[in-house]
Amino acid sequence: MDPDGLFKMLDCEYALSVSQSLHQISRTGWVDRGVRNPETIGEHVDELLKMAEEFYPNMPGLSKMLIVHDWPKSDPAVGDRRTDSYCSPGKRLSEGEEYSLGFKAMKNICQNLDNGEVIMRLWTEFKKGTTVRSEAARQLTKLQTILQAIKYQRDGQPVSAKKFINHDSDKVKDFRLKMVLQKASAGL
Repeated sequence: MDPDGLFKMLDCEYALSVSQSLHQISRTGWVDRGVRNPETIGEHVDELLKMAEEFYPNMPGLSKMLIVHDWPKSDPAVGDRRTDSYCSPGKRLSEGEEYSLGFKAMKNICQNLDNGEVIMRLWTEFKKGTTVRSEAARQLTKLQTILQAIKYQRDGQPVSAKKFINHDSDKVKDFRLKMVLQKASAGL
């Protein structure tokens, strides 16, 4: 059911094609660290949707926001570019550069969609992080990345989960999410 009509039939077909392309793009941070069989952007979004259902099942529009938050990365001109301080300066984008590239890509993506304006607003809301919904979405993205780092470290991959925890755990503010992080990181 789609009460606000965000994804009409044509938009659903397009969303599916974007999702399929994101399942083909490995997350650059894992690739740069030498992770074998790294998580794709699509797999990251899949995990976020599961987490949203578990922790925020009654938050309207959260799942849709999570679905579209990485859509710009489907544009080859944008891709999965890193902004974190652990990335070498020559490869790293500033937050402003990432936003600018993402905005341009989303504008192109949304211009031919029936509900492109609504989708663009959801993406912009996520990027700004100033609403309860966008804050929840941003916390989930940080938590999911930390949990993935913990999994990789425990699997013997060349990842230091402590770096992710130290860099991003303060961005996870919801008590329930903090408890998940605390439990997952025990014994590292």
